[in-house]
Parts: sequence; C-alpha cells; structure tokens
Amino acid sequence: MTKTLLLAALVASMPAFAEEQAAPTPTPDKVEKQEAPPAAAAAPAAAPAAAAPSEGRPYVDAAIAFLKGLAHTNRAGDAGDQGWAEAKENAADKVTLKVAGKELALDLAAKKSDARVVKFQKISTLREGNAVKGVTLESVELKIGADSHSGKGTLLMEETDGKWKVTSLEVE
Repeated sequence: MTKTLLLAALVASMPAFAEEQAAPTPTPDKVEKQEAPPAAAAAPAAAPAAAAPSEGRPYVDAAIAFLKGLAHTNRAGDAGDQGWAEAKENAADKVTLKVAGKELALDLAAKKSDARVVKFQKISTLREGNAVKGVTLESVELKIGADSHSGKGTLLMEETDGKWKVTSLEVE
C-alpha cells in the first residue's frame, strides 16, 4: 500500500516538474527594456538579407542586369524597350561582342545586335591580381540569326564614378 501511495504521489507531482516557472509580471519600465533587444536583433538580421543579391559585389549585379537586358531585347513592345534600356544602363558607350573569335555588331543606342543572349549561368569574378576586371560565365548561349552558339564567356568591365559598366562580351 505504501508503494502505491508513493507511486500516486510521484505521478501527481510530475506535471509540476514539467511546467516552467511562471515569469513575474513585469513593470512598465521592464517591458520597454525587454522589447528593445528583440527589435535591435531584427535590424542586423535584415541587413544581410539586403546585401544577399550580390554580397557586396556591384560588378556582379551590373553584369547580370546587362545580360538579362540583352536576353529581353527580342521581346515585343515595352518589355523589349526595357531590355535595351537595362543593357544600355549597365554598358559603356562602346561594347564589343566577339563570338568564336568573330566580332559581331552590338549597337545599344540604335537597339541593334547580331546576337541575342538566350541563357547564361555560373558567374565568377575575373581578377588580375587584386583588381576586378569583370566576370566569367561558365556557360553562355547565344542566338546568332537562326543558329545557336554556346560556350564559356567573359564580360570585361570597368568602374567609372562608382558604377560598373560592361565594355566587352566574349564567348568562346
């Protein structure tokens, strides 16, 4: 009988061990102090999310915007015009386009190109010593007339007034 009473007392007291201690009711000045740290912690968490697109590499953003702009230039209406504008915004005054050693026409001001970017992937930084010279692309697919051409690509870039501009696109 004693064992049964001890077992019953143990089972009855188990929920008391599982429950957390109730926190004392905070006073108004303690409430302000408790709410301040979570808000401060949320601000640093938002900062990495804002920097995530290029992680502090504006030349990558400029290269992607240029390539996306060229890819969208064949669209009809405003979407095509927006593609040309985006490509022109991220390009130098003169951009050379070489495909398999052959130079092709690329006139962003006149919205004319012999080649169109279909897709690209895997962008890496191209450096000479510590200086950034542009980006490399593991694979670029271009449409030249009715033919398709794909290969490794290089976007040479230069920084002017804190903004990166594409000066050359070369595809093997």
